[in-house]
Amino acid sequence: MSAKRSHLWSCLVVILLLLTTGVPGCGGDESNPGEKSPVPPTPDLKESPQEGFLAPDFTLQDLAGKSHSLSDLKGQVVLVNIWATWCGPCKREIPSLVRLYQSRREKGFEILAVSVDRTSPDRVASFAQRYQMNFPVLLNPRGDVANSYWARSIPSTFLVDKKGVIRWKVIGTREWDDAQALARIDPLLAE
Repeated sequence: MSAKRSHLWSCLVVILLLLTTGVPGCGGDESNPGEKSPVPPTPDLKESPQEGFLAPDFTLQDLAGKSHSLSDLKGQVVLVNIWATWCGPCKREIPSLVRLYQSRREKGFEILAVSVDRTSPDRVASFAQRYQMNFPVLLNPRGDVANSYWARSIPSTFLVDKKGVIRWKVIGTREWDDAQALARIDPLLAE
């Protein structure tokens, strides 16, 4: 047999072996056939502000001076909303965030509203009171959380599952208690 023909047979054997034994990474995790998410187990994930990655951790103070860390909320579904008092689209979506929080907080749902305002905390507090923001409003005047989440425009919102993985990234405003949003949030609460 010629060298060229022998090489072709070797390649064919390798291809057949791959097809019959399966290619690693194709087809998903067979141990969880009903799982819809292609997300690997959490320990293998790296932090990145993208869907399917661990949400970058942060610790910020709320309006009362209490510290909140995203990592302390593992086991809960968390909506990280990056916003500012001067942002018109942010103002439009806040009422739906308030309604969403009221309807889902007893089911293990949390919202962390990260304000990137560079004004006084009193101004942010006055705004939060006027809009009846009933979830933690966190202060981030340096914008380091916005930077770590690559939030180039606001509002930018990240839905984080119970394992700390970003499952939905939304840039811009939306109604957070409409059917489409609830169809993304409620299954995560049920996991």
